[in-house]
Amino acid sequence: MLMDKGIVVVTLFAIFLIAAILPRITQKRKKVETVGCIGINKKLFFLGKLSLFTSFALILVRLFSGRLSLFEENDVFFWACVTLLAVGVAFFTLAIMRLGTFSLRTGLAQEETALRTTGIYRFSRNPMLFGLYFIALGSALYVQCPINWILVIIALAVHHKIILAEEVFLQTRFGEQWIRYRQCVRRYL
Repeated sequence: MLMDKGIVVVTLFAIFLIAAILPRITQKRKKVETVGCIGINKKLFFLGKLSLFTSFALILVRLFSGRLSLFEENDVFFWACVTLLAVGVAFFTLAIMRLGTFSLRTGLAQEETALRTTGIYRFSRNPMLFGLYFIALGSALYVQCPINWILVIIALAVHHKIILAEEVFLQTRFGEQWIRYRQCVRRYL
């Protein structure tokens, strides 16, 4: 049974990593700048990223070691985690596909860009981060330990702060187009 669970989780993580890394490889080949202006304190930004990805990694540690949780292995928590992972990976992947390889940045793009309002962006202004939130919540549910919960809280708080900074940037960059879009589409869902 552990092998079946492992295959499910590793497959979801593989899809996530492909969606996250493949555009970066394409950008490097085409010599596209991938780092923009970070809208919040850099140390806070990187703390949020580190917290988020450490929390993700703890899912695998928990799955394969059986440790790190205050409670015994429970299929209900595991499958709830898998459901959150699947939804999160879907949102993340669809957002990247719609955003496009050459628009994906760490931070705020300094060159001319277009506001994405179609595809999954019709339902959420931040589907990529919304997907990451689902993955983090899946981790908090499955890896039930205070350290992981703290990592998830830090990650969610920092990424919300990133979104708020991006929204100020988008209003400045796109003006009335952004305001109309913001009035029609929710921040998360």
